[in-house]
Amino acid sequence: MGKIKVDQIEKHDATEITINSDIVGASGTSISTPSVTSDTLSTDTIAEKTSANGVTIDGVLIKDSKIGGTITVPSSTGTMALTSDISAGGLEEVDVWHLTSDFTGDASPIASNLSRWATTWEKIGTGMTESSGIFSFPSTGKWIVEFVTKYTNNPANAAERNVLNFIEVTTNNSSYSVYAQNSAQMYDTATSIDSGAFTAVPIDVTDVANIKVRFSVQEQSGSTKTQGNASLLTTFMRFSKVGAT
Repeated sequence: MGKIKVDQIEKHDATEITINSDIVGASGTSISTPSVTSDTLSTDTIAEKTSANGVTIDGVLIKDSKIGGTITVPSSTGTMALTSDISAGGLEEVDVWHLTSDFTGDASPIASNLSRWATTWEKIGTGMTESSGIFSFPSTGKWIVEFVTKYTNNPANAAERNVLNFIEVTTNNSSYSVYAQNSAQMYDTATSIDSGAFTAVPIDVTDVANIKVRFSVQEQSGSTKTQGNASLLTTFMRFSKVGAT
């Protein structure tokens, strides 16, 4: 008899089922027999049967070196140790850049005196790349970009009413469009006045070569200072990757 076709194989009595080691695959290649002892299956490799579907073990999907689904560690027993091969589930990328000195008037974009913030902080991941005020993303994904500005105005030049800050994005590595805008209100006073603004925008970065971001400031009187500081975060940008594209 050349074949036995069955849907299931069950043991007849308490005796375990024995499978000979000389199993031959469809192409004539030898297949190593897994060691099955009581409730334990011992084998070197479990491969997915259908390409790209991964392998599901008791509801937990293992696919492309990643674990999907929920793994529950009981509160009373059991531990899980995270190593460099296991993601802790936090943000993959967080980077902070800041303006290190003041400038007066407009800037489109802010292109100088920019530095990565490194005081009591280390970037998470690869980090952004900056050139002449243009920021490039290290990887595709869904990002949140934030822009905080701090302004001061001299009362001798008190014509200022609005100072605008912009987050501008290009999707073709050439032309830029305003994706987010906010303003600081500056009024006539007898003394200098400080103000600030916060702007943020979500960006789906699908192409790191073409999707980039820059930051601009526009004011009216020509006398308002955008404040920077080498040792303080006054005007700064934060980039956070929150998920895959």
